[in-house]
Amino acid sequence: MSDAGGGLPETLRSEAVFSGPVFDVVRDTLRFPDGEQFDRFVVRHPGAVALIVIDEADRWLLVRQYRHPTGVELLEVPAGGIEPGESPQETAAREVREETGFAAGSLESIGGSWMVPGWGDEYMHYFVARELHHDPLPQDDDERLSAPIPMTIEELHAAVDEGTIVDAKTLVALLLFERSQRQ
Repeated sequence: MSDAGGGLPETLRSEAVFSGPVFDVVRDTLRFPDGEQFDRFVVRHPGAVALIVIDEADRWLLVRQYRHPTGVELLEVPAGGIEPGESPQETAAREVREETGFAAGSLESIGGSWMVPGWGDEYMHYFVARELHHDPLPQDDDERLSAPIPMTIEELHAAVDEGTIVDAKTLVALLLFERSQRQ
């Protein structure tokens, strides 16, 4: 077993294993400074945004979305993948319209997080969307989102406590939002 403090490994080679419309998979062969080599399979993802969409009554607009790997609908903040050539800010502006039917007059970045650093490189950028006005874009063909569900911050906390909200990006959004409000 190698020393955890022994330095970062060198990537000796990276081989494409799978290429798909949402992500790619590569096999990286790594070598630690002590000479030990090993392979890691990595899901490569272009990144995504998550949106805290706040209406004029100071309620969050959440959506219910079927997530096939889980087999259930999740109650979550609107989110979506960054398209080629888009900045996170541009993605956020597009996704709020696609997923809630509203455009945001104000988009504020409040941080980000690695989603699954043990096996993937997806980085999620978090934005607060305010000053909403009706301006929908069509949803993606593979999405069947509910109409936006307004929830107060107290209702969000209760939904977390009850296990109704179990989506990681929504939990991180709540933490980042509350920390940003204290600053």
